[in-house]
Amino acid sequence: MSTLPSKVPGVLGNTSLSQFDVIIIGSGAGGSMAARTLAVVGGKKVLILESGPNYFVGLDDPAPKMPVPLFSNDEIKLSVRNFIDQDPFLEPRTFRTSSTVQATFNDDVNTLPRTVGGAAVHADMKYPRLNAVDFHIALELQSKGINYPGTNFSDWPLTYDELEPFYTEAERLTGVQGLLNSDPFASQRKTDFLMPPGVPMYVATVLSKGASDQGYSPFPYPTAVNSRPYGGRPPCNDCGFCSGYGCPTNAKCSPAVTTLRQALLTGNCQLRYNCMVTRLIHPDGTHVTGVEYVDPSGARRQAVADQFIIAASAIESARLCLLSGGLGNSRDMVGRNLMFHFQTIAVGIFKQRFHGERGRSVTHGFSDFRGVMPGGETIDAAKKLGGIIEFGTDSEAITAAKNNLRALTFAQALGVKITLKDILVNGPFLERIAAMTMQAEDAPQLTNRVDLDPNLVDVFGSPVPRITYANSKFELDARTFYNPKLLGILQAAGAEFGFIAPADSPSQSAHIMGTLRMGSAPTASVCDAFGKFHDVDNLYCMDGGVFPSSSGYNPTLTIITLALRAAGNVVFPGNPERVIGH
Repeated sequence: MSTLPSKVPGVLGNTSLSQFDVIIIGSGAGGSMAARTLAVVGGKKVLILESGPNYFVGLDDPAPKMPVPLFSNDEIKLSVRNFIDQDPFLEPRTFRTSSTVQATFNDDVNTLPRTVGGAAVHADMKYPRLNAVDFHIALELQSKGINYPGTNFSDWPLTYDELEPFYTEAERLTGVQGLLNSDPFASQRKTDFLMPPGVPMYVATVLSKGASDQGYSPFPYPTAVNSRPYGGRPPCNDCGFCSGYGCPTNAKCSPAVTTLRQALLTGNCQLRYNCMVTRLIHPDGTHVTGVEYVDPSGARRQAVADQFIIAASAIESARLCLLSGGLGNSRDMVGRNLMFHFQTIAVGIFKQRFHGERGRSVTHGFSDFRGVMPGGETIDAAKKLGGIIEFGTDSEAITAAKNNLRALTFAQALGVKITLKDILVNGPFLERIAAMTMQAEDAPQLTNRVDLDPNLVDVFGSPVPRITYANSKFELDARTFYNPKLLGILQAAGAEFGFIAPADSPSQSAHIMGTLRMGSAPTASVCDAFGKFHDVDNLYCMDGGVFPSSSGYNPTLTIITLALRAAGNVVFPGNPERVIGH
């Protein structure tokens, strides 16, 4: 069994492997946890096919030294030149708000980074758990007499109590910092956080004071970033470039340097990157025999295994099923119930500087606007179901300068006597912005969906994803309900001005869920409680596509936790809890 680092271009892990038990499509949060569980605990031979490049030099090197990531605090490379992002001209998407209108090309329809390790590589790693009530949200809404026509809420086929030990294990394998009992609305957890909270951002202290003065309960945001040495990686040095940036020190507990690296070091795992999977091969729609993919040279190749896991993100996983002749779609459910988070952003302009270049992107927030009772067991019928609030500020000097120049042009057009120097020194977009982002629950709707665009193909010749999406009254009512409360916090915090940013269309949320909903009834869902397709005996989904509802919390920890449980059931059928502690 080889545990030496690969010297084969485009391949990581054990390059001698040629036969596989499981093929995983996507190396992000869910795919990496699945690979780790199968390779480390189950001893299974795993092939991962990743469409993006690898920016972690030595990721499969067993030497004590951690991999060298090819990232830096380079705003031009990451924010402007889209270093790790999907190229919208080579792999476009189309968007429309209704099936009655023509979809048109849009260069940013919820695209995620293409890279070994997936989208969490560029995230700022906010890892809260869902509430207990989220898992029976449909029944809860019904019991409270809350009904929004056009929505399609469904209870999850598992409970919070069933998932809680897997949450704990996922946090252990990843590394999550936080403060026990600091969020009164969080559901019960049986263990403390693994690390204490890191240094708070200055903007967080200012907004926390404003929120506390309004009667709310701010707390240190649970975050998968080291606040002290953990897993052989250093603590965060608070460099400021976090959200949207790969971590140059590996202090972020991203899948690449945690679960994926563990899988690669077993000798049971091989990862081929720059390999775009174009279809799943199956004889009759009930059993997958292989995958077809385009390798780095552009050649079409095939790979075979006994079992298959798609973890390419909710949009791409649904698209792959549709590209494969509608695999798993006997009841026209694949691609439906697409959800994001309906983000409401309240912006305050302050006199003081917030020094966003120092610290993580988000260190604090609060859950009072989620709309649940303390403990998260039931909803609060007196409120709307919104979401967790994130406190943030600007950390990108180049972007801020560009925005200041736009403000200068606007001010001069209004006759304001102001110079370029004035606005560069004192402009509102240079460290004087405080923002609160509400990650509000997005109601599932059958009409919000992913299908294949009949008029546009990507660079590989495959029809591109067509996104049909419009907000329901459910999330629009929540936005209206909480807007004045958000502005009240900004005023209490000392803002000179405050406003609610216009809602995005299409949504710019990177939280993508639904499309391959799990459930007990095959007539109303695509997968079962372990992500296995109802229609296909050896195919699983282990990404956000399985979510029946979106909740009001960042989804990544729950994606990882569900993948751990699902892969655990592959290793120990009927007894997935046996993976805990390995």
